[in-house]
Amino acid sequence: MNRRAPEIWIGDDPATLAREGARRVAEAARRAIAARGRFVFVLSGGNTPRRLYRLLAAEEHGIDWRRVEFLFSDERMVPYDDPESNYRMVRETLLDHIPAAPEHTHPIPTDCSPAEAAAAYEAELRRVLDPKEPRPDLVLLGMGADGHTASIFPGSPLLEECRDEETLPEGRPPRSSRSYREERLCVPVEDAPKPPHKRVTLTPYLINQGRQILVLVTGEDKVAAVSAALESDAEPSEIPIRAIAPESGVVSWLLDRKAARALTNAPW
Repeated sequence: MNRRAPEIWIGDDPATLAREGARRVAEAARRAIAARGRFVFVLSGGNTPRRLYRLLAAEEHGIDWRRVEFLFSDERMVPYDDPESNYRMVRETLLDHIPAAPEHTHPIPTDCSPAEAAAAYEAELRRVLDPKEPRPDLVLLGMGADGHTASIFPGSPLLEECRDEETLPEGRPPRSSRSYREERLCVPVEDAPKPPHKRVTLTPYLINQGRQILVLVTGEDKVAAVSAALESDAEPSEIPIRAIAPESGVVSWLLDRKAARALTNAPW
């Protein structure tokens, strides 16, 4: 797979990383609103973004929140008030504290089956994104200790589509020959290896449409995955975040020193 070299930024600790992440989100928002009149922001769940969201909500960053469209990278199939809900975490840390337009927040539905939720959210994504240039302005991601991102786990069938074209099974059309209308943007996950097992996730295809992708990773437990993601030739089927390789977007990894400890080419 051809990959653009990502930017690697290393901070002393999670607090420093969150502050840098908030600065970059705000900068991207101001730039997108000035250029296109809105900022399409794909939010990540999990623990690492919490502090970043709180900083965005608590401090003045010059963002016109009424012009931000909030999408979600993935969701667990639990009620919105469940502690496992990504929507609940984002609402409590960010959305409840900013003057966002309610109609511009687009949570993934969870009161139905994963397949129904994925179909409904795909339709919502196609409604929100500009069909002439269907690119989120910024996609925020995390990474698990197994290399998963969003709810794309090792061995996911989605990762078969990320193989080099010369290794595709006979009869499968190469991605370069498929149009936006033919691509899947959102899919159900019925058997995630960690609970909750039923989820919905954006596809690598849509994530890779991001103009800017920020990957936030902290902690000693991520050392091996960070090294495998950034300094190995592992297949995406083994380290799913290696499927995030946009042709024209910019990928930036924001790491704390613990997560980056084993990198040999880090900008220390």
